[in-house]
Amino acid sequence: MNHSASVIASLALLAVAPGALAADAAPAKAASAKAAPAEAATPKAVSADAPPAKAASPATKDVPGSVQAGVQSLCDALADHLAAKSGGSFQRLAVLPFEATDGEAKSKSLGQLSADLLSTRLSLRPGILQVERQRIGSVVGELQRSEKGEVSPEGAASVGKLLGASQVILGSISVAGSQYVLNARLVDAETGKVLTAADQAVSREGFIELSEDMVETKSRGGAALRSVAVTGWGQIYNGDTVRGIGYLALGGGLAAGAVASAVLGMQAQDEYLTNEPGAVGSRKDANAHYDRVNYALAGLGVTWAASIIDAYFTGRDVTLFNVPGGADGATVGSGR
Repeated sequence: MNHSASVIASLALLAVAPGALAADAAPAKAASAKAAPAEAATPKAVSADAPPAKAASPATKDVPGSVQAGVQSLCDALADHLAAKSGGSFQRLAVLPFEATDGEAKSKSLGQLSADLLSTRLSLRPGILQVERQRIGSVVGELQRSEKGEVSPEGAASVGKLLGASQVILGSISVAGSQYVLNARLVDAETGKVLTAADQAVSREGFIELSEDMVETKSRGGAALRSVAVTGWGQIYNGDTVRGIGYLALGGGLAAGAVASAVLGMQAQDEYLTNEPGAVGSRKDANAHYDRVNYALAGLGVTWAASIIDAYFTGRDVTLFNVPGGADGATVGSGR
């Protein structure tokens, strides 16, 4: 059918321009006498049987060779396999914290940061729905305690079933000279079978620098020490800004009151010491001002101590991961 159509189209062209073949057969010298008009460009036909073009990954602004570019490569490898397996249907995915095999990686929380970076990149891919990170953290914590820190593919499958995920990503980060190697495995939540695996080397120095920008560690002790320095600062550090401002305003007011009363007391004392007839009552005024100084300082001490104790007991030991590049371009935060 297609061959017949091609023959008919060719005959139609010959009928419209019968001199075309003769012009083409003329010697080359004839071309120099008069330039032939340019042929109209015709669109190239695309075969209906040709495979569809591969969907491009979301546009990123990663610097080539950066940690982010390496994580994107890892993301592309896993997402392409998911897309091929799903056949266009949505896949619910859980990205578990990566296991850090190096002491430095553990201290810098690079395992959790690796998972958050990968999870953020995967969230930009169509057809992938992800389990909330807070839910993952609570379930994985229990599993790690039962499996002595390392999560097996079978354990990952159990996590996936509990979280309602169809696939789970397990990963690890290990040292290889001046680089860290990120290894990720895609596990089927029903069978525990490893569907595919991918790895990517990234700069060790670059990853550590990245963690300093994205990882924030908070502690109860840190909150208390801040309230020792400035009343209310510990509450602000804990995220309770309203309470922190309250402590700060109360402490500042008491301190200002103590200073003002001390100044007035000294002025009244100086006036009394002039021994003028009208300055007799200044002694009483000076004593009253000094009493107010003592009350204000006592109140300031109580407020300061309360701020320190409150900051410690309302604080928590937590590591926050502030990873930019979410689906709306905003920073994606998680903690543990």
